[in-house]
Amino acid sequence: MRSYLRCQFFVTGCLILLLSISGCATLDFLSPKQVEPQGGSDRELMSLADAAIALKKYDDGRKHLQRLINQFPESELVPTARLSVGRAYFDEKRYDEARAEYQRFIELFPQHEQLDEAQYYTGLSYFRQMEKVDRDQTMTKKAAREFQTLVSEFRNSQFASDAQAILVECQRRLAERELYVGKFYFNRQAYGAAIPRFESVLKEYSGSEYEDQALYYLGESLWELEQKEPAKAAFHRLIAKFPDSEMTPLAATRIGMTFVQNPRNPKPSASFLSTTLSTMSDTMSELTDAILDNSIWQPGTP
Repeated sequence: MRSYLRCQFFVTGCLILLLSISGCATLDFLSPKQVEPQGGSDRELMSLADAAIALKKYDDGRKHLQRLINQFPESELVPTARLSVGRAYFDEKRYDEARAEYQRFIELFPQHEQLDEAQYYTGLSYFRQMEKVDRDQTMTKKAAREFQTLVSEFRNSQFASDAQAILVECQRRLAERELYVGKFYFNRQAYGAAIPRFESVLKEYSGSEYEDQALYYLGESLWELEQKEPAKAAFHRLIAKFPDSEMTPLAATRIGMTFVQNPRNPKPSASFLSTTLSTMSDTMSELTDAILDNSIWQPGTP
């Protein structure tokens, strides 16, 4: 009896094993095999990528480029392919992805002849993401840093002149931001917080178009804090360096100096007139208070 049962178990096990093997074979036969498309040469893949990107089929172009990079890692076209991936993202205005690709290129090919191009587009991707002057300027600072690197290290680059022009614009924006924040504090009479902002314009962005305003508001802030001598120094510097500035007559008035601007200069702007009237009003108010405080106006004065 036991022998019979053993035979039954053995036969059953064999049948199950055969069915399993045949089932797997059947499934393999019935299921379609995934055929990997033929790649072509590295140059063919580059041509396909260029054609796709020219038609603004950026995803297709990047797929061709990635296949080139994966299938031909030793190809001389790999650096160009990586640059093209970054440019495809840049043209699509996907600046974060573009910047990541360019920075990867810089890390992988630090001696490559097109390193300046990667540096330029890294900076430009930051530049395209700059915020308005009343917003955070982190992207502006990063763009300025990248362009400064380019003009310093790649003076003969075809991108150098354009990078220099954009760098100037970045610095102008940063100076404007510092002045904006300084005036924000100044208008709220937070003179201690305003002063470092005006000083930053003068030290870090010397020669900017906002230097005259920074000097004037620095002087006014110091004056309000009763630091008269440093304030006068700021006003004298403004008068000497920017005689044609609309801020100069205000500075001269503050320190009691007679100042006549060149009559050939354009008429003062509306903002200048508004500021002048405000200053005159303050001066008249101070004069009135001084007169009324005089002893001759006090009751009981003989």
